[in-house]
Amino acid sequence: MPAKQVFFLGIGGIGMSALARWYNAHGAHVAGYDKTASSLTQELQKEGIHVDTTGEVKALPNGLAQDLNSANTENWLIVATPAVPLDFPLLLAFQTAGFHIWKRAEILGHLTANRPLMAIAGIHGKTTTSTLLSHFLDKANIPVEAFLGGIAKGTGSNLLLAGQGSETPWIVAEADEFDRSFLTLHPKHAVITSTDADHLDIYGSSDALRSAFGTFAEQVAPGGLLIHHDALESWVKESPSIPIPPHAQYGELEPGQSLEKLGWEAGYSEVAGESGRSKFTLHLQGKPAFDILWSLPGKHNAANATAAAAMAIRAGLDAEQLPRLLDQFPGISRRFEIRHNSTAFTVIDDYAHHPSEISGTIEATRLLYPNRKILGVFQPHLYSRTQDFLTDFANALSSLDECILLPIYAAREKPLPGIDAQAIGEKITGCPVKCPEESRFLDVLETCDPDVLLFMGAGDLHRWIPAAVARFSTSDSDNQNNSNSQP
Repeated sequence: MPAKQVFFLGIGGIGMSALARWYNAHGAHVAGYDKTASSLTQELQKEGIHVDTTGEVKALPNGLAQDLNSANTENWLIVATPAVPLDFPLLLAFQTAGFHIWKRAEILGHLTANRPLMAIAGIHGKTTTSTLLSHFLDKANIPVEAFLGGIAKGTGSNLLLAGQGSETPWIVAEADEFDRSFLTLHPKHAVITSTDADHLDIYGSSDALRSAFGTFAEQVAPGGLLIHHDALESWVKESPSIPIPPHAQYGELEPGQSLEKLGWEAGYSEVAGESGRSKFTLHLQGKPAFDILWSLPGKHNAANATAAAAMAIRAGLDAEQLPRLLDQFPGISRRFEIRHNSTAFTVIDDYAHHPSEISGTIEATRLLYPNRKILGVFQPHLYSRTQDFLTDFANALSSLDECILLPIYAAREKPLPGIDAQAIGEKITGCPVKCPEESRFLDVLETCDPDVLLFMGAGDLHRWIPAAVARFSTSDSDNQNNSNSQP
């Protein structure tokens, strides 16, 4: 949606900041509010975007403050994230003055309308799949713009813009199911990675969530490619209205299976670890099998790469480039990001915040670092999600060698009685569990001796990583000095 002046309520969110960057790059005057200063808001400010953390009217850009006081609603586009409380004073002030409050998803829907959009939907894997897809196209010189749900390490941004003078670019965007946001999108091609239960505070039931995914599937353009993970086949069969075309699946190929026999669009096989890297075999319809060696471990990441590859070929990518492009993929911030690696210990930062994601991340860690002691640090995200998946969280975390649970990151929610980190810890079996207050986290960490320190969660626990790395680095140095002093 064209606009000369845009104000974002919740500008520090990953989706909101990508839109802010897009408008800023296209010459609009952009400003916003977020309750917490972060490295991302600091980057926005460096790019010339005004960011306020007070939420006061007097802190608004002069023109907006005047328009608010005079109820002049014509000059500014106001965009709000659902994370902003409905009773937030600044939001109420805009509403009282008569401003129309746009949702982030509505704006993304307008910006991508009538453009060749490839949308990546699903409870898990959206960010990795969409970032991989944009990486493939960009490095193959296929014009592309991308709105991402994470910071691509190759660009340092969650926004990818096509070069000036490019032909009409492909648009790659995450199709976020939260608050039914993805129903504003009408893609030419789309991926559905999973329909696992989540956001039940919004949808009420798993059936309602799956129904929303079915509506999204129906919005894919006629003749477009809609592919889904083979684990969703039973859901598709139960949803006859979903317009699934031939060769619409991708997934793991077992020994003796082939794409032709299964009728799949793409597949992966032989996922393994090798010398600190991951390898798998990529299968695509009508193409030879490709042996892939790259940085992201685990079957879930092989699945993400497979879906992205199928989409990229539809956009004109030569499949022969895929092994090189995957080998060169620089990764994504907080998606199995290795923050420290030495002979003594490794620190990994991962966004996993759903039981299925936690299981996949732990499995991938063991694949890459077999026979090493893994200490997991998990910060639950949202009271409602913790309540919905209490036992599932415990079951997933039980596969660790040791576990530290930090207090729940509440985000937009108020506490629920009896729902806390300790409630998860009481159900974990097979490994020691500690549930410290956040202020005592480093003290508790001092008592541990892991080979691999795995941080997991969607909140702010990653802010502890520099101190954790420093603690263990000091120990490494001490051990090395002691070793050197031996006769």
